[in-house]
Amino acid sequence: MALTEGEQSLIKYLNKLYVEGSEARAKASKNWDRAIKTIKGETWPERRPKYKINAVMNFLSQIVERKAALLTDSRPTIAVASRKQKDDPVAEILQKTIEGILDEKSFEQKLTEFVMLEEYFGFALFNTCYDKSLDYGKGDLDLVVIDPRCFIFDPYVTRSWNLQYAEYCCLETAKPTELLKDLNPKKADEIKADITSEDVKPDSLIHKMRALFGWEKTATEKTSVIPRSIVRDWWIRDRTTRKDNKLIFPNWRHIIIAGGCPVEDGANPYLDGNHPFDGMEWGFNVDSPYGANEIDQLESPQILFNKLLAGILENAILMGNGIWIGDQDALSKEDWAKLTNEPGSHVKVRPGKTLRRDTPPSLPNYMIPLTTMLVNGLEKLSGITEVTEGRRPGQVTSGVAIESLAMMAQTTIRLKARQIEGMIQRIGQKLIPRIFAYYTTDRIFNLVGGNGKIEQYLYQRQKIREVIQNDSRGLGAFQDYQFKVIPASSLAMTKWQKGLMAVQLFQTGLIDERAALDALEFPNRDEIMQRMAEKQKEMAMIAAQQGGRGGNGFGRKRSPAKLPANLLRGKKQELGFQEPQVP
Repeated sequence: MALTEGEQSLIKYLNKLYVEGSEARAKASKNWDRAIKTIKGETWPERRPKYKINAVMNFLSQIVERKAALLTDSRPTIAVASRKQKDDPVAEILQKTIEGILDEKSFEQKLTEFVMLEEYFGFALFNTCYDKSLDYGKGDLDLVVIDPRCFIFDPYVTRSWNLQYAEYCCLETAKPTELLKDLNPKKADEIKADITSEDVKPDSLIHKMRALFGWEKTATEKTSVIPRSIVRDWWIRDRTTRKDNKLIFPNWRHIIIAGGCPVEDGANPYLDGNHPFDGMEWGFNVDSPYGANEIDQLESPQILFNKLLAGILENAILMGNGIWIGDQDALSKEDWAKLTNEPGSHVKVRPGKTLRRDTPPSLPNYMIPLTTMLVNGLEKLSGITEVTEGRRPGQVTSGVAIESLAMMAQTTIRLKARQIEGMIQRIGQKLIPRIFAYYTTDRIFNLVGGNGKIEQYLYQRQKIREVIQNDSRGLGAFQDYQFKVIPASSLAMTKWQKGLMAVQLFQTGLIDERAALDALEFPNRDEIMQRMAEKQKEMAMIAAQQGGRGGNGFGRKRSPAKLPANLLRGKKQELGFQEPQVP
């Protein structure tokens, strides 16, 4: 079936939007390829003399990985609160269900990938979607990390967290053509294998994959062995299509173009009326929602360090390899060609001619301090200091001082953590209406409990169903629930400080054992407290049997009272002692 005139007009309109969004992305993506090479240590130009040393000591790779580890080393503490009543059992159900979703979808691992993309490109996204193919074809919610090279959006959006106010956005991927035909049999004849389409932009991920595998359009039409098609998932604000003077698509219009053919065109399928994408910018950029990446500010000192390192190594090699200096006719042409740097070699010189070996000049004294300055500059710019690397800062040995330095050293890390927690909060807010709409039956989640063991949680749909039935808004009752992330709870340092404070408060008697173990998130808390209670009960019984004599119980020992000063030199009568009376 050929495309209708309306479908052709729609594709032309979407292509114009694609060009506009791609041009806006192209301005931000100028340094993306260079950032990838720099992080891999490819800082030297390709055309370089063979005798030069391409020395590389890659600090950037370690900085990127360490910062990602600091930001994702601990699971954030989440909570769902009700807007209507204080103790709402549905809020607890939603919180446990979201914890189960995040655990089943390996959210910590995906968050690590997200942070790495942020450091590479300065911008990345999450797709909180419902996938019909998951759970063996039953469908399930999913959290997908999106590479920014696969995504375009309205250039009039100036902040990444305001993506919901855009007029359009598009996710671009590639899928096997035959799969798309099977999923859309009515459009099978119009779905083309267009992986080599010319309208793909050079900074897109599809173009990078084509160049990597040689799928470019050449004289031999070289392409993928498996026919593939470009899929563009469009979300647009349609403010013109009306029926009875009312907008047909009041929220978002969802269109999927697969292989140049519209295979889906309808209203937003999600209950909250918003698209499923949430983005975050890494470094604040006042001119663009595409933030500054981690590599831009660290690239220059890294390259300078590698150049200095190469110069030092070249000088060290030359210092052990003297330079031949002599008259032009000191040797014959053949002997000059045979002259090598072999140590201990014998050279015959013509009478009256000079030939000697000179060592090159030594390095200036400022070279080594300069390399140290560059390394220190990298640490300061990245926010990774001695404390965050686990090294002792200078001569500081006090535990309190090191703890204070660690808190101050993570100022930059805490800023990024707040940004990530804000994005997680937006994702969690999307999960609440998804649960209302798609989790229509009871289901069991396997969670990793506080004791490190697998625990099962039963999601009971009946309680959600009662809320929907008792509310005049129906499924709109999800609006009464709000997802929150406890600030700074995603940092391991925060939990460590909280645990240390809890231990100190317990030692002073201001909190009990349960509160201290809760703050430490110690596994098997209930079992430990039960054993401690049994032990205290046993100790009390032993003390009661002994009548409190001799201090032979297993309880806490007390230091004896201080004796009076005149105890040893006073008389018995003065000290109050009496002789025993014989009956």
